[in-house]
Amino acid sequence: MRPRIRTLLALAAALATVLLVPNAAGADSGGDDDSRLLDSQLVGSTPPAVGGPVLFGVIPGGAPWVIDESRVRVSRDGKLKLRVEGLVIPGRGTATVTAVRASLVCNGMVGTATAAVPLTADGDARIRTTVVVPAPCLAPAVLVHPNSITTAYIAANG
Repeated sequence: MRPRIRTLLALAAALATVLLVPNAAGADSGGDDDSRLLDSQLVGSTPPAVGGPVLFGVIPGGAPWVIDESRVRVSRDGKLKLRVEGLVIPGRGTATVTAVRASLVCNGMVGTATAAVPLTADGDARIRTTVVVPAPCLAPAVLVHPNSITTAYIAANG
């Protein structure tokens, strides 16, 4: 291939990359991406008896949990916003779980849990608080705990 054609192809590839791949600052129209540590949905836990994983030393709840809708966001300065709708055990509702707490996991270590917030009979809850974020916080995750039992989780970010 002639050098001039090779150069033109290289320039075309570079231009296509710039035009087709959004940069980190422009990828989200929601503002400053540098402040976001985690932005994810949550998934319900599966009991250990049917293969539910132990996450960071925390066991899954003893029943299968499902979630209709959810979102968890954590900023680098520690602002944690969590919303769940329809966090229930199929056919049993929320059973005896009347409150939930959340823990931020960084560097494979579970941090202090938030204060408990009510879980409605429909499985809805919201947490808005500030948590301690270690520096660095590698592989961040959030676990949702039933009532005040921080040794078990019923949902986690997926």
